[in-house]
Parts: sequence; C-alpha cells; structure tokens
Amino acid sequence: MSTRRDEHSVTASWMLGAFVIAALLAVASLGLRGRTEDGIVLALRLTARWSYLWFWAAYTAGAWAVLLGPRLRPVAARAREFGLAYAAAHLVHVAVVVWLYRISPHPPGLHTLEFFGVAVFFTYVLALLSFPRPAAWLPRRLSSVIRRIGVEYIALAFLVDFAGPPFRLTASYAVGYAPFLALILLGYVVRVAALAAARFQVPSGGGASLAPVRGSRSPPLQKSSTQ
Repeated sequence: MSTRRDEHSVTASWMLGAFVIAALLAVASLGLRGRTEDGIVLALRLTARWSYLWFWAAYTAGAWAVLLGPRLRPVAARAREFGLAYAAAHLVHVAVVVWLYRISPHPPGLHTLEFFGVAVFFTYVLALLSFPRPAAWLPRRLSSVIRRIGVEYIALAFLVDFAGPPFRLTASYAVGYAPFLALILLGYVVRVAALAAARFQVPSGGGASLAPVRGSRSPPLQKSSTQ
C-alpha cells in the first residue's frame, strides 16, 4: 500500500512541477512582450517546447530500454509519469491557444485548429487510459490500438509544428527549432530501431519489450513501457 502511495506521490509531483514551470514560462513571455499577440505567440512557443520534452521522454523511454538493455529499465518504468507530466504541462499550452483565438483578429485557420485539436484530444484520452479503471472500459485490443495511433499522431503534430518555419541560418532558428527537429528525428529512429530489434529478437542485454505486458502499469501514451 505504501509503495503504491509513493508512486502516486511521485506522479503527482511530476505533473505539478511540469504544470507550474509551463505556467511560469507563459507568464514570463507575457511579462517580456506584454499581453499582446506577440507575447502570446512567444508563450505558445515556449510552452510547446517544454511539454514536448516530457512527451519525447515518454515516447522513447521503452525504445531506449529495448536497445540499451537493463541499464535503462528504470527510465522505461517511468514512461507513464513522463506522459502524465506532458499532459499536465500541455494544459497551459492549450489555455494560451484559447486565449490567442479570443484576442487575435486573424487567428490560425480552421484546418490548423482541427489538426492540432485532434492531437490535444488524443493527449487527454491517452492520459485517461493510463489509469486502470478507465482503461477497463474498453476492450484491451481497442485501447492498445488507440494508444498506438494516438501517440504517433501526437508525434506527427509536433513535427508539423516545429518544421513549419523554413530553414534559416539564424541564431533564433538554431535555438528555437533545430534542436527540437533533431529530437523528433532521433525519436523516430530510436523507436524504429527498437521495433526492429524486438521483431528480429536482436539481443540487447535483456532489454524491455515493446509489446504490451499484461498486468503492467499503463503509460498514457502507449500500453507498454514504450510511448
């Protein structure tokens, strides 16, 4: 009982910390550029990048464990916490998006709203399915399919967001876009390599499996430890 309570405490701490830092980034952006569209756009950029770091950790945790073996099993075991921290941090980003649509005379178009809205929908559906009771509402196979589709759609949404501006040899591009595009590509490479290793049973020093494990804790972005 105490172990489960400790796990819940760690999860709540990570979620609260991720949310508070995202909120501070948004407040700092508005403090630097004012409560204007420029300030809101900066807040959107910073909160998106902060929440993506948590998503990336959840997205690749299980894959790293498959490729590098038992040394990274503790990281893979925290994939659920990474995913829930991402969902908590992203709440601030979503709130800033709503604010942008309220004050901007020319907000992003309907297609943009729909595309990224689906990613937000998957984020919180998968977060809900990370808890045993909601997960039991759906057949196991269906929930697994939803997780797999959802996590890849979220990854695609981040790719589209970060790859939007054209490449420029500027300091702002190098800091604001290039590192995150590199992380996205690395994430895809790691996950594909891990799937290949699991498919062909490449020895990895006893690494974790990418397949769902019955009875394991369900991360919000994938049924197994891979997200």
